[in-house]
Amino acid sequence: MTDSVLSKAANHSAARTLAALLGAPLVAFSVGAALVAFLPVSGVWAFALGFHVMVPLWVVLACVLPMMRDGRVAWGVCLAIVLPIAVALAARRSG
Repeated sequence: MTDSVLSKAANHSAARTLAALLGAPLVAFSVGAALVAFLPVSGVWAFALGFHVMVPLWVVLACVLPMMRDGRVAWGVCLAIVLPIAVALAARRSG
């Protein structure tokens, strides 16, 4: 094996794995909840669409987040998606 392959394997961090295991479902659930809350369709259709977007998004994020450059980038992606959605959902609930 070449040195670059070995250095990539040794560069694996727990933060990227935790982002995939904890951050991916958090992001997927928040996107699904935002779709259910903000779609202008009936409750059953909004739930169905939110669920059917949530599952593939979870899988994609679980595959992509461990391949990020480092743990900060992976968690940054998670936070960049979750924070605006959380603010929008909180604003909708309060007003």
